[in-house]
Amino acid sequence: MGGAPSFPIPILFVVTALLAATLLAALRRVEGRAARFVIAAVWARYILSVFHTVTYDQAFAGFSWNAIGSIAITAAGFLVIQPRHLMLKALFPVYAIILLVLTSAALNEGIVTALDSVVKYGYFIVVMVAAYEALRQNGPERFFGPLLWAFAPLLVFQLLSIATGTVKASELDGSVSYIGGYNHEAAFSVALATFFVVACFTETLRKPLKAALLLILIIGIALANYRTTIIALLPLAALQTVSGTVLSFRRDQRVILFLVMAVVAFAAIAILALQASDRFADLALFLGDPGQFIKPQHEFSIEERRLLSGRAYIWSGYIFTWLDASTLRHLFGFGPDSWENWFKVYPHNTLVAFLFELGVAGLAALLLFWAAMLGQALRARGAVRYDLVFAHLSFILMNLATMALWQVEGIILYAIVCGYSLFSAVEAGAPRYQVGSRRARA
Repeated sequence: MGGAPSFPIPILFVVTALLAATLLAALRRVEGRAARFVIAAVWARYILSVFHTVTYDQAFAGFSWNAIGSIAITAAGFLVIQPRHLMLKALFPVYAIILLVLTSAALNEGIVTALDSVVKYGYFIVVMVAAYEALRQNGPERFFGPLLWAFAPLLVFQLLSIATGTVKASELDGSVSYIGGYNHEAAFSVALATFFVVACFTETLRKPLKAALLLILIIGIALANYRTTIIALLPLAALQTVSGTVLSFRRDQRVILFLVMAVVAFAAIAILALQASDRFADLALFLGDPGQFIKPQHEFSIEERRLLSGRAYIWSGYIFTWLDASTLRHLFGFGPDSWENWFKVYPHNTLVAFLFELGVAGLAALLLFWAAMLGQALRARGAVRYDLVFAHLSFILMNLATMALWQVEGIILYAIVCGYSLFSAVEAGAPRYQVGSRRARA
């Protein structure tokens, strides 16, 4: 599908100038280079992306302005973070993936083809480590509030698209997506999901304000009209609804109330799914018997090829091409970003993508990566553990029907979640951080 219509460049410049004022205000409210880097990097990504009619064009050496921006942010991040934190054990699975990317590239089209993937994982590393350092220096109370302002461009431009009727036709059923003049609803909805997750982490917001913001973001994600993100956020949204109500009652009443609210929440989700049956009917069909869709592409009927916007058909092409390959490619895949040489459409599933591009070794490394980061979240203490675990689960769900880990927007989301998970795990077994201290405790 093509990109969405953009706003005129003069309007983009004017709105960006106004948004820059909120960015500067947010930067003044945090302490340390790491915190300011995270806020500025997130804001810059969303601003670069809204200028997609310009930034997606090639600048030089085959790189787009957007790609150059990502490289610049990654390079700046390595200058900001403390070098010793690059040896954190939590990062070892990421290094394993980078090593496999380089190995697979060398075995296929050449090491140069690994550059884009290596930059993305470098981007993840610097944002995750910077978020970790920012939390150690500021604490969650002082960091997440200002970070929320980095997401202001998303809501401002989405409201502008609603007001002006700037939409993208995203489905064959005639539905539209309000994505603020951004290029694609997948990346935009993941960016809004990041906003939602950070809002969940922001405990300094008053409960009515936090509830209103989360509701606005849910509506915004629904207007973006990307089913994968909507479904992926349901567990975290249900948790926020349940926990927000339960914590208002006495401790001895919470267990029973939690169970009741959980039943109500999941019943509400079921009702919403039934009401939106036209949009989600094919999902129910697929989940009813997913095994029937594991077959070569030539065996798919016309109706089956349209299922889940063609995802089952797409996955089948990748899986059976990999099955028909050599043993070496079974182990190390066809090379990073090699899908462009074989298919017209990207895999729409991170697990399938890793299997095809990096083989069994890559798929195992991905699962180890997710398990290790989820393990950090499980080590956290207090209510934040549930927020972190559900945030991890939501991100993994996204990757089952799109490639959030391939998108820079998804990398930002997961880096923040992982940085907070690492901070919470470390703080669970160490003296409490010192808010405002210039030197974090080891």
